[in-house]
Amino acid sequence: MNFITKHIANYQIKKLFTSPRNKQFVKLSDAKTIGIIFEATNSETFETVKKFIAQLKEYTKNVHAIGYVDEKLTPNYSYIKTDIDLFNKKELKSFYQPQSPYIKTFIEDEKDLLIDINFDQKIPLRYISAASKAKCKVGIHVPENEPMHDVLIATTQEQGIGFYLQQVVKYLTTI
Repeated sequence: MNFITKHIANYQIKKLFTSPRNKQFVKLSDAKTIGIIFEATNSETFETVKKFIAQLKEYTKNVHAIGYVDEKLTPNYSYIKTDIDLFNKKELKSFYQPQSPYIKTFIEDEKDLLIDINFDQKIPLRYISAASKAKCKVGIHVPENEPMHDVLIATTQEQGIGFYLQQVVKYLTTI
């Protein structure tokens, strides 16, 4: 991705911060609908998120995840299609905006919680997060996420996704 394309994509994402939404803090026990976005290129990450979805189903009825595969083909992971949708580079418009109808539905659906698992700050996932109408958005504490998320969890990539997800559950159940 060249500098100009990345700059234009980030500008478009920043414009989405001003989109109106019904912003409120939602505890995990009160959430009826949860959305998850994550980078699904790595099979280990995919499996971790799949287990996390099973854990979340103990708290709520409806969990739906969108995974971005940073390749031209989507791998054949074993997963339940109703819980996870995957998209890849072929499904992006100019400036890395996802164009699938199910992603548009995911964005427009006013979920109680959106959990953003995007350690590498992939632009298609940032776009979904910024555009989402979710009431409460949770993300990794990095400067790019400050205007976009309501709850930021301080963690590092070295600590791993498992640790980050533990912290998400910890803070959303105790606050």
